[in-house]
Amino acid sequence: MLARTVMKNVIYNSSSLLIANLTGLIVVIFLARTLKPELFGIYTLSLSIIYIFSIFADLGINSAITRYIADAVAKNDYNLAGGYFRFLFKFKLSLTLAISAIVAVSANFLSQIFDKPIMLPLLLLSTFLVFSSMNSLFLGIANAMNDFRLNLLSNMISGATKLFFTFLLVLIGLSLLGALLAIVFSAVLTLVFAVYYVLKRYQSLFVAKRSVEKSRVLRFVAFTAVLSVTWVVFANVDIVMIGYFLRAEDVAFYRAGFSIVSAIAGLISIPAVLLPVFVKLEDEDLSKAFSRAFKYSSALCIPSAFGVATIAKNLLLLAYGVDYIQGLNAMRILSLLLISPIFGIYGAIFSSKEKPELNFYPLTFSMGLNVALNWILIPIYGIDGAAIATVFSNVVFWILLAVICAREFAIFPKLEFIAKPLFCAIVMGFVAMNFDSMLFSIPISILVYSALMFLVKGITKEDVAFIRAIARV
Repeated sequence: MLARTVMKNVIYNSSSLLIANLTGLIVVIFLARTLKPELFGIYTLSLSIIYIFSIFADLGINSAITRYIADAVAKNDYNLAGGYFRFLFKFKLSLTLAISAIVAVSANFLSQIFDKPIMLPLLLLSTFLVFSSMNSLFLGIANAMNDFRLNLLSNMISGATKLFFTFLLVLIGLSLLGALLAIVFSAVLTLVFAVYYVLKRYQSLFVAKRSVEKSRVLRFVAFTAVLSVTWVVFANVDIVMIGYFLRAEDVAFYRAGFSIVSAIAGLISIPAVLLPVFVKLEDEDLSKAFSRAFKYSSALCIPSAFGVATIAKNLLLLAYGVDYIQGLNAMRILSLLLISPIFGIYGAIFSSKEKPELNFYPLTFSMGLNVALNWILIPIYGIDGAAIATVFSNVVFWILLAVICAREFAIFPKLEFIAKPLFCAIVMGFVAMNFDSMLFSIPISILVYSALMFLVKGITKEDVAFIRAIARV
């Protein structure tokens, strides 16, 4: 039953990520081609700044609402779940409005700091921050109930409306302004639907009244808040620092390759659906769940990294055209980030066991390393230096996560789960290099990799039977 629940959530989450990443990639490709590198760089830099501010509108509240409502529901205490919702909703709304106001007030100052015309984009995106931030709260509520259907529906609405308004407003001549307004309109409509969905399905959360142990919740929020801030800075500092040191066009070149890598990473990510499940597991069951998730993630992520690096030039030219070919080397380096979903499983374990601080120390160190390396390497190597800094600091982060998880929970990934996919992916990469066309290289690479994985028993008949069994839901 647990396996089936995980698989159902994986299907919902993977489908929602597929829609989000594909629609996001289509929007990015369209804007990159229509706005050209300079305006697209302004668009990208403004969004990255907003994403950094947006985490201060969360401060770990989304993770807290998922963790504590899931815990209360597991105990069949819906009054307690409602109490958690009321407390965290008020906290979230207050923070969101305050941060949005800070962005609006500081827009002109930030434009002067970066020496780029980002004041108007930041003013518009400060409203987007409010709707997007509150939408994530309602997604967290549904996820706490082990309901990932809302993720899929929200991303369908968000993707469709973003595509519609972006194409409409840009093509009628609003250019950058139209692209920004499209983001705002999409966020408004998505939030309206999320509120309706949660109100209809989980009405008890809104009428239940019970006091909660605020100190316990705030302790979790405090650690998760610092962790969240650190993570968002970690994820966006490269683009922001490129915007500070280099031209707006360089931001665009970097974002072009990064968007493709991010879209693929989202499609092969499993950890997001595991938090409500890991809350219910202990000791041996937790170890088994981790082992299976790690094995399947490795089998997906490692060949993806090698494959994208091999066909990076074709992907970049197909998506963006020759105007963005200067981002090729950076994209090849960034393709190594496709391994990151494997290690995201550690974060799900730490949060589910109410120990977000275990994620904090390695992430803080890696973020500091990332900032330092970007500061050193970007002025010397440009966007390639940013890519090197990002990948290296991520590798350090992954190693630290594995060490801490082994120490705290005695959970160790089997070496064969990495070695076998790595061997098969290397062979696959050599084969793919002999084909210029992606029409041949992609299917042949998949066949070669799959055959090798069965040959070395990286994937067994038992694994196939397991996936088939739990897929029948």
